[in-house]
Amino acid sequence: MNKPPARQVVAYLGPAGSYSHAVALKHAGPHTELLPVADIPAVFDAVEQGRADSGVVPVENSSEGSITITLDHLLTSPLTIQAEWLLPIHHCLLALPGTNSQDIRLIRAHPQSLGQCRQWLQQHYPQVEKVAASSNSEAARLASGEAGAAAIAGRTAAALYGLDVLAGSIEDAHDNSTRFFSLARGAHPRQSGRDKTSLFILTRNEPGTLLRALEPFEHHGINLSKLESRPTRKTAWSYSFYLDVDGHVDDAAMQAALAELERLSIEVKLLGSYPAADWPV
Repeated sequence: MNKPPARQVVAYLGPAGSYSHAVALKHAGPHTELLPVADIPAVFDAVEQGRADSGVVPVENSSEGSITITLDHLLTSPLTIQAEWLLPIHHCLLALPGTNSQDIRLIRAHPQSLGQCRQWLQQHYPQVEKVAASSNSEAARLASGEAGAAAIAGRTAAALYGLDVLAGSIEDAHDNSTRFFSLARGAHPRQSGRDKTSLFILTRNEPGTLLRALEPFEHHGINLSKLESRPTRKTAWSYSFYLDVDGHVDDAAMQAALAELERLSIEVKLLGSYPAADWPV
């Protein structure tokens, strides 16, 4: 008798109705259990501690840039990036049924979403208090029990929490999208032929060190698509550098570049090589 497939648990930033939930649902298999957790660090914890097989985290928004808490946890986590996904993001203003615009006294949303709707909020609700929430779905959940409170979230959250859509597509950039990583324990996927590699470079605070760290990629014809500095939190004003580069760690050119960095005594933390995302998700 055939053994039934093992259940896979995927952690995501909850509660249900978040954009992380939408990505997890999109890529969940038939034997997947979705595990909502309170915040992004909790996604890492759930996978690292074995309560989930993988986790979905947002890493970058096309309008507001990197989600720094995700980058900071990638620097210290043993997890490996298994995949990246892109999700078009269309925000709505939600509130309890019967709420008029003049009734709204506060608007909750994830800080990234508040930034993505900054101009619209300034135009329509300049005097209303803006309050950060751990996720947009949590903002919607809170709005479902509080008269005068509105939330920025998606239409799925409106349906889940019994809210009306007071305004749709309120994001300032209508090509707004967010990049997500799938994280798991273990090795990165094999070469797909169209891959990306993410890594951190830790350099000494000396003139020219960053230039020397980037030169091996140029020497071996590897395209650099993202470079961002993050504090190491080891000593004041010390930085690590997050990089996205085209190609897979098992490619000959990437192997040569990494070997050159090793000869230069430049510390590298490989986060993973994974298939580059197609558009849309």
